[in-house]
Amino acid sequence: MRNVQTVLERIWKDIKSFRVAILALILYNLLVRGVFHAFCPQLILTGFPCAGCGMTRAVFCILTGSFVRGMQLNPAAPLWILFLCWFLGNRYLRGVCPKRTTLWLTLVCVITLVIYIYRMLHFFPGEPPMAYYGNNILRRVFLGK
Repeated sequence: MRNVQTVLERIWKDIKSFRVAILALILYNLLVRGVFHAFCPQLILTGFPCAGCGMTRAVFCILTGSFVRGMQLNPAAPLWILFLCWFLGNRYLRGVCPKRTTLWLTLVCVITLVIYIYRMLHFFPGEPPMAYYGNNILRRVFLGK
């Protein structure tokens, strides 16, 4: 029981430490989804998907057994699942932050970027999330639409 309490205390401490950022993210989500029906700042501004577009749906699909669909949405999702499990296990279960955390995060980000570049070159424009978002800000500003 003490271990569960320790884990919950660690989680609560992080929630309290990042409460302003969490609140800002919630407000941003409500605002942009209400106005643009999208979440990604790059997509909203330029109309082009970012390296993380489709990631939430991909992770959800993979975790619920739809691995192929998850890989179609964002092939980097399994790397993020593995990294987050490793990171959260270390941070909350073990109470440590290994020195190599930055290295692993950098590696996952670089691989995600390489996958994104490949997908933009070979699959854009295509099916969501690799589709152009016509309701973007730059298009509205420069074309008045």
